[in-house]
Amino acid sequence: MDHERRRAPGWWLLLAPVLAGAAAGAVPLAADLLLLVAALTTAALLWRGGRRAGAGLRGWTLLAVAVGLGLASTAAADLLLPAAHRQLLDPAAVLVPLPSLLLAIGGVLSLLSSGELRRGGARLLTETALFFSAALVLGQVLVVGPVLAAWPPGAPAGARLAIELSCLTTAALLSSVLVLVSAGARRVPGALLLLAAGSQAAAHGLSVVGADRSLAVLEAAVPDVQLASLLLICLAVLQDPGSHCDAPPTRSDVRLSQAGQLLPHLVMVAAALLFVGSAALGTQPTLVAALALLTGLGLTAVHRAVTARDESRVGARLRDSEAYFRSLVRSSSDAVLILDGELQVTWAAAVLEQAAVAAGSGLVGRPLPTVVHPADADAVTTWLAAEATTAGLTGLRTFRLPAADGSWRVLEAGVSDLRADADVRALVLHCRDITARLDREDELHSLAFTDPLTGLPNRAAQLAVLGRRLGALADGAGGRSVDGSEDGTDEDDVAASLLVFEVQGLLESRENVGGDVVDLALQEIARRLRATLRSEDQVARLGAESFSVLAVGTRADADKVAARCLSVIEQPLVTDFGLVDLTAAVGVVPLVAGLTEREALDHAELAVRDARAVAPGSVRRYHDGLGAARDRREQLRRDLIGARERGELTLAWQPIVALADHRVTGVEASLRWRHPVYGDVPPEEFLPVAGRAGLDVDLQRWVLREATLAAVGLPVHGVELKLGVDISARHLAAGTLVGDVSAALQASGLPPERLIVEIAESAVASGGEHDLADVSALRLMGVHVALDGFGSSHSTLPALARLPVDVLKLDRGFLARIDRDAYTRALVESVVGIGAALGVDVVAEGVETTSQLAVLEAIGCGFAQGFLLSRPVALPGVVQLLDQGAGQLWPGVPSRT
Repeated sequence: MDHERRRAPGWWLLLAPVLAGAAAGAVPLAADLLLLVAALTTAALLWRGGRRAGAGLRGWTLLAVAVGLGLASTAAADLLLPAAHRQLLDPAAVLVPLPSLLLAIGGVLSLLSSGELRRGGARLLTETALFFSAALVLGQVLVVGPVLAAWPPGAPAGARLAIELSCLTTAALLSSVLVLVSAGARRVPGALLLLAAGSQAAAHGLSVVGADRSLAVLEAAVPDVQLASLLLICLAVLQDPGSHCDAPPTRSDVRLSQAGQLLPHLVMVAAALLFVGSAALGTQPTLVAALALLTGLGLTAVHRAVTARDESRVGARLRDSEAYFRSLVRSSSDAVLILDGELQVTWAAAVLEQAAVAAGSGLVGRPLPTVVHPADADAVTTWLAAEATTAGLTGLRTFRLPAADGSWRVLEAGVSDLRADADVRALVLHCRDITARLDREDELHSLAFTDPLTGLPNRAAQLAVLGRRLGALADGAGGRSVDGSEDGTDEDDVAASLLVFEVQGLLESRENVGGDVVDLALQEIARRLRATLRSEDQVARLGAESFSVLAVGTRADADKVAARCLSVIEQPLVTDFGLVDLTAAVGVVPLVAGLTEREALDHAELAVRDARAVAPGSVRRYHDGLGAARDRREQLRRDLIGARERGELTLAWQPIVALADHRVTGVEASLRWRHPVYGDVPPEEFLPVAGRAGLDVDLQRWVLREATLAAVGLPVHGVELKLGVDISARHLAAGTLVGDVSAALQASGLPPERLIVEIAESAVASGGEHDLADVSALRLMGVHVALDGFGSSHSTLPALARLPVDVLKLDRGFLARIDRDAYTRALVESVVGIGAALGVDVVAEGVETTSQLAVLEAIGCGFAQGFLLSRPVALPGVVQLLDQGAGQLWPGVPSRT
């Protein structure tokens, strides 16, 4: 036999050792080159797959190394071994591919994690051993046996051992690939690798049989089979999902796992048949084949036992899991009903079934529409009879089922339509008992419309009644009372009026007698109002200090109701702590068609505000002028946002004159707003609007910045002018005053001693320690502090004691009668004396007559400002005023322009 022609590639290899052997055989040179290129391409793909996985020298990377080692070892053997030692039966030639084979086994096994191997357990171990035994039998019968039968007399002594070792290694490689198919996430690449390994084994078998039988056709097919195996390896690399694939197993994965478990048995059956029929093939079974067959038969029994044990454990776990979840379902408050296609209850949670049995009727075996409340039967039938493709089975539905005490429980249910599922074919209703929740909602609904202190309807209830009443007016039912009865009112008059009472005196009473007594007073007011009103009128409590009455009748009737209610509110309430005297401001709004409840309540509150401004105990009816004033305020509030950017805000400057020589020593900068529609808006109108809108601090910050910049350029005639800027209580409380003043001074370059920050006396009286600390910090910076409006409240002297200041600005109310009232003159003179004693300058604001100015000069007041001297003017005007008089300013004609 020509052993040189029989030298075939290592058929047990997945990779290059096979190819290298083929390149040295009888295969044509073109086929050898093609296989070499394919092997190199496969090695590159394997290396790239390993680098992409980032697993280091394991897995695909180790397989790529095996390919390279196989190519290198085969090439070295062809170059170094003489031709006599490159025969198939030469031990050296046989053992050359073994290192690459062992690397290939390690690479395949390293594709599996230790966790995947542990999960396989004893079953995976027995399957692998069984497949190894079967593969070993096949190798002995198909390859080793025929080779030994044709053993030449001069064959090397170690050739048989080398062939046996190659057979064992091949079986081990096939078994390692089978492990990849049976366990882990790489089942698809494992199946492709198993096909590749099988193809290589087939290629070796074809070369051996072709050489023994002199069948060139079989030997010619070897390169094609080897090329196919390389393509399978490439596909395996490309199909690799990675070791960290978290995707759930697909149906293909499950089928491959089942095939991996079945394959060892099929191979063992084939091996046993070949072993028994080996005589017909003209070969004698080897001792190794017999031992491997006996081992495989024994492993078959072991595998069956291991499988039975695993199935028993799985079954026990399934039974435990089923019992666990059944217990959860039975104990869950979310009851479950299962219905068949006829809406008949096939299973009910114990919480539902037991209650139905206690009520005298069961659920299981009965159609659900027959056991629900009769009023819900049609709705339940319509809902559950809908097809799965319609929208009828979406959302939640409620129905009532009998309870154990004979009442009805309300269930909220969602449905899962599983009628199309062949394993279920049912409707599953997930129910929740919401009876208690509905009871609580009813109770909360009642509380939501009732005032807890007085028991009267609250604001929400009053709005609801107003909405119904006004809706009836809009529909033309204006002659109906609140309860729907005719009241005989003329169509030209109103049918009802809304009265809002704002109780006054509660704050003082709370300070004097305590909150508990005030609560008793409110309860007494509610009782008196209920006793005073007619049956068709409705009283409600709108807020902490306000009540409302919906009075049915004409305007005159509403006035009478207001007078009666006001009289009972003003009746003194005798308590253990003394008398509680209260009064109220009353706003009246006639209800007419086209009015909404929100508008009616808003109009009433405007009327109350007007009554409060008149006098305590006043009654005012809403008129359009109140709404117009409110609308103007709202329009100013909206337009004030962005007024600075639109250039509508300017500064007005009023000189401050030293009365000793009538020299201008300072100017006060104040903000002015020219509205594009309303024209010049007085500061006393828009500054409160800015405060309510939260814009006053930003506006004052702008005034500081612009005033300091302009003051630097004012002309100097003898003395440098000081600049006065008003600061509100909100700005002081904001905590940014020191930073704002510092930034303005730094940006303008104005010396700190030229700036006077004018703080209202009320802000100092109500300010905390932090505010006083800010004022002290300003004085430390060199900025002067003026107490504005001094003498306007009872807290004048305490405020002066709390806050050391540099300037006192007398309130203009002092000057109104200073020239006609000796008492007022004495007060101002005492303030001037206090200022002189403390070293504080005194500035009189609001000087408008020459007689006032004369008195101020006579009592020694140092400074004055007012329309008599100059009205506030624009910056060019104040510059002109200073230049014309060389810094002096004498009294002129009083002006309020």
